[in-house]
Amino acid sequence: MMFVLVVAVITLWPGPPDPDGQLGLKQFLNAAHLQGLPLWITFGKVEFVANIALFVPIGLFGGLVLSRARWLIVPLAVAASAAIEVTQAMALPVRDGTPRDVLSNGLGAALGYLLASGVLNEVRRRQWLRTIPLARAVNADRARAQPARAQG
Repeated sequence: MMFVLVVAVITLWPGPPDPDGQLGLKQFLNAAHLQGLPLWITFGKVEFVANIALFVPIGLFGGLVLSRARWLIVPLAVAASAAIEVTQAMALPVRDGTPRDVLSNGLGAALGYLLASGVLNEVRRRQWLRTIPLARAVNADRARAQPARAQG
């Protein structure tokens, strides 16, 4: 829940959360390009990946917490992202609300959901594997008991 509050503060703050940081990142990328960083790594692409990363925990923890219809975390996250972007576009003049951000946030939530699904599948697999020795022991007991019944 605390993470959702952090996301709300970051995304609904009247201005960019750290304008100096954005300027610093742009300067870093310019310097890195001079040192050989590929030119296709741009501020926009870094921002896109950061938006994906921002919503991965929402998909992950939402996918783990929701007991039924876990998949709903992805459309819920996309709807929340769309609401955030509309708010940025209409009520926060210094911010830019864009469909691209909704896309990247949705991708992050989907990635988090896939991670949650993988974790849950592994937990189920391990629980199932724990039953195998028990099943073997029960079957062995049954096999030993059957000849005794046939003789009795």
